[in-house]
Amino acid sequence: MDKNVFLSLDLGTNSIHGVFAKYNDENQIEILSAETFVSEGVKCGAISDISAAEYTVDKFLTKAENEYNLKEVKLVCAIRGSQIEVFSSEAGLALKNSDDTNICRVTEETISDIRNRLEEANKLPENKETIEIIPQQYKLDDQEVINPERMGGKYLELSAVVVTGLKSYLTNIRQATGGDILRYGYTAIANTLVSKEDKEYGCILVDIGGMTTGVVVYVEGKLKHAFELNFGSDYVTRDILKKLRITLKEAKAIKEQYGYILEDLITKNTEFEYSVLGNQKQKYTVKDLVDIIKPQVELQLREINSALLKRGVKADELVGGFLLTGGGSLLKGMPEAFSKYFSTNAKCVNFVHDDFVYSQEKKENFDSVINSQVYTSCFAILKNKTKNLMDNDYAEGEEEQEEESVYEDEDGESVSTTKKILKKIQAAIKAFKKNS
Repeated sequence: MDKNVFLSLDLGTNSIHGVFAKYNDENQIEILSAETFVSEGVKCGAISDISAAEYTVDKFLTKAENEYNLKEVKLVCAIRGSQIEVFSSEAGLALKNSDDTNICRVTEETISDIRNRLEEANKLPENKETIEIIPQQYKLDDQEVINPERMGGKYLELSAVVVTGLKSYLTNIRQATGGDILRYGYTAIANTLVSKEDKEYGCILVDIGGMTTGVVVYVEGKLKHAFELNFGSDYVTRDILKKLRITLKEAKAIKEQYGYILEDLITKNTEFEYSVLGNQKQKYTVKDLVDIIKPQVELQLREINSALLKRGVKADELVGGFLLTGGGSLLKGMPEAFSKYFSTNAKCVNFVHDDFVYSQEKKENFDSVINSQVYTSCFAILKNKTKNLMDNDYAEGEEEQEEESVYEDEDGESVSTTKKILKKIQAAIKAFKKNS
């Protein structure tokens, strides 16, 4: 069995999205397939029925076994929702001499220690747990460094974003999916789709989903805020449904084919036909449709602005402007609507097929999969620091294949051996905390 195959899951509004991917010898992501199964076990990213959700996940695993002869895959799940809290924190650590010299070296153990100290500095209530700690900046003796490991100094500082969640919420996801690697979907998307340049300029990533909208703010290269709002593109679909008295399926199709937010962008006022409930035929124009869509989008823009101002963020002061992603960003005129409302620049961002590897006969299929933006969170988790997934203690059996930075101490002992022992100890502590 190939131990480098992952199933990346994203719990949607009423379905579960999944991407099977394999990491090849060059550490590239080879996409095997992408699937979506409707599930009564999920609702807006949370588990509403464990048995129903388990049944849906089992569909993915059955497909893996039948089509790829995979009896086991490693599960990683994108999470989101109001049960998650994101905040910034800092910690400092005086370095200890690792030898008889006056030089204090930063080791892998040092990095682990300062992360633990940061976590200890933010004691959580009993009903919450830390999901992940995302480093934003290291300082070694007041000097900013990208990666302090193996560098010499006296005092190490860490500024990081801490992602926490309700234990019950996370336990239900682990129980339903069988996965133990959880990642916050919005920060994973931001880390992979937002360029370093845009982060330095300062920008706002907006992931417009069906029933929720995620917002991630960067200021001077650092992630400052990440939060979720309870609305999305399905609200537009429902307004069309109510006004025209049609089915949800037809309302979605009309929105995607004829929907515009701004009348100025319409080059031809096309007239289209639709079926009212009861099979009565009616006609409507593209410009008339704007009168249904525009008010809902403007309402959501006001809510986004209000949430930003509440956090002290003025969108027009960030040079990078807005970066839009998610299925809702595909509505025609969305970047222009953001630009007009906030008086700043806005553009859509997404993965491209060159970000991944797949067989040539599947190219057309996966181009459409990527362009749909349904699987953005799944791709982001796979793309976001692949090494983090491969090195996770959940990925068993990788130690022997992994190339470590091996060097010798004064006694000539291999440091990599110590690292392996530390990893096993950390994994045991993590498992104990999780089960306690």
